[in-house]
Amino acid sequence: MAQFVNGYINDLSAVKDNVKLRNTRIQATIRQKQVDKYKHQLQEGNAVTLQRYSLGEIQPKFRLLKNGLRLSFLSDTIVEKCNDFSGTMYGFDFRAFKTITNLGVEDVGQFDVIGQVIACDDLDCFDKNGKQGKKKPLTLLDAEGTEMRCTLWGAFAQQFSDFLQTCDDHSNIIVVLHLAMMKMWDGKMGIQNGYNATRLFLFGGKEAITAAEFKDVEDFRKLLLAKKSDETSEHTISISTASRYSTKEDFTTSAEMRHIVELLDIPKGTPSVIVGTIIAICEDEGWWYLGCGKCKKKVVKASDIVDLESETPKKQVGGPTEWWCSKCGEICSSLKTRFRLQVRVQDSTGTCSVSLFNDEVLSFADRSAYQLCDKYGKVSDSDFVPPEITKIVGTKYAFKIFMDKFNSTKLLPVFNVMRMSADKEIIETLHASATPLKQPNNEATSGSVPVVTSFELDSQTDDTTTPTSGKTDGKNKRPADDEAEGSMSSNGKKAAVEVKLEKDP
Repeated sequence: MAQFVNGYINDLSAVKDNVKLRNTRIQATIRQKQVDKYKHQLQEGNAVTLQRYSLGEIQPKFRLLKNGLRLSFLSDTIVEKCNDFSGTMYGFDFRAFKTITNLGVEDVGQFDVIGQVIACDDLDCFDKNGKQGKKKPLTLLDAEGTEMRCTLWGAFAQQFSDFLQTCDDHSNIIVVLHLAMMKMWDGKMGIQNGYNATRLFLFGGKEAITAAEFKDVEDFRKLLLAKKSDETSEHTISISTASRYSTKEDFTTSAEMRHIVELLDIPKGTPSVIVGTIIAICEDEGWWYLGCGKCKKKVVKASDIVDLESETPKKQVGGPTEWWCSKCGEICSSLKTRFRLQVRVQDSTGTCSVSLFNDEVLSFADRSAYQLCDKYGKVSDSDFVPPEITKIVGTKYAFKIFMDKFNSTKLLPVFNVMRMSADKEIIETLHASATPLKQPNNEATSGSVPVVTSFELDSQTDDTTTPTSGKTDGKNKRPADDEAEGSMSSNGKKAAVEVKLEKDP
C-alpha cells in the first residue's frame, strides 16, 4: 500500500528506497479519468499545495526530468491554493553546454538551457511523406564560450522566425529553452525542443528583464553585455549561415584580391576576392527554385521524367505530385524552396555575372525563399523580383568567388559566390591591398570603363542581363544551373525531360 507524505518537493522521499530528491522539480501524473476533477486547479503558473498522493518510479522512456521519481494523483488527492509560495514559476536549472556536447550518448530526461544566438539558418518548411513540417537550426553560445547546435521544430521554429521579424537588433538575442532534450546528429550532440512540456522564451537583449522568474536570464544578459567589447571574429553574429564566417580574415588572407578584368585569366576552382557594386539583377534567371531536401539540388516533376529503356509507350518514373532529384537518383521525400539569384557586379575595370545562393540572399532579404514565394505567389509577371531582393541594387560588396567546371563552359561565364560582405572596414582594407592594374597601350583592353547605368545594360554584350526596370527578348537565355529544363523555379521554365534510368541487374 502506498504511504502518504506531506511537505515540500525538496523534502519528498521515495518510500521504496528512501532517496531524497535534490532538485525543486518533479514530474506529476494524473490518470485520464481524474483529469476533469483537477484541471481547473492545475493551471500553468498556479502555486498549489498537495495532500494525499503517491511517489513511485517512472520508466526512462516516460521521463520529462532526469530523476526517476514521479508524483501520482490519487482519487482523494487534495489540491489547495498556496498563498505564500516564494519560488519562481519555472525553477530554471540551466545546464552548461560542455556537459551536453561532451557526451557520446543521449542522456535521459529534459533540462533547461540558455544561450546567445550566434547563427541561424532560414526557416525550413519541408514536406516529408505527405506531412508538412518546419525546422529552424540555431547555433547557441553559453556563458563559458561553448557553442552548441539547437534545432527548433514545428511551432517553436515558427515562434523564433516571427520573433526575428519584430526584433531590430539580432546581435544579442537570448534563447531560453525550458525542458529541452538531447539529440545526436552527424556525430555531434545538440539539443532540440522536446515532444512535451517544452517552453521557448526569447529576449532581444537590449532592455532589462524585470520579471522575477527570469532573474537568471537578466544575469546572463548583463554578462553578455559585459563581454561584448571582448568578442572576437570567431563569434560574429549572423542570422544566416551566409555571413557566419564572413570575417575580415576570410576575405583578406584566404584568397587574392583581384580586379574583375583579371578574373577570366584565373584557373577554374581558384577562389578570388573582388569588390564591386551590384548594378542589376538578371531577372530572366529567376530568384528561387525548388530543391531536394537532402542535397539541395533542383528537382523536376517526376511525371516529366521518362524512362527511355521502358517498353513502348515510354514509362514515366513518378506521379504528377512527386518530384525527382537527379543527384540522389530517386523520388524526393522532402522539398525545400531555396534562393538562387544572378546579378551583375561592376568595379572600375569591368562587369561580371555572379550567382548568389540561398544563404547569401537570406543574409540581406531577411525572409526565406518560402516566405517570399508565399507573399508574392499571386504576381503573374514571370520577371518579377521581390523588393526585399531588389534593394541590393546599388550596394557595394566584397565577394569571395570562384568558377566551377559547368559555368566555365558558358558563353558568358558566371562566378559562384562563396562569401559576401558589405562591411565597410573589410571593403576599405581590400581596396588598400589591391595591386594597381597595369594600363595597356591599346584602347581595346583599357583598364578604365565608364559608369554603366541599369538602362545602358541593355546595349551590352550580355543579353541575358536585365536591369530591375528593363526587359529582354530572352535570346541566349542560360538555365539557372546544370539542371533539367523541367525543374520548378521562379523563371517558370517547364518541359518534359527524357532520361536514361539504370536497371537493377
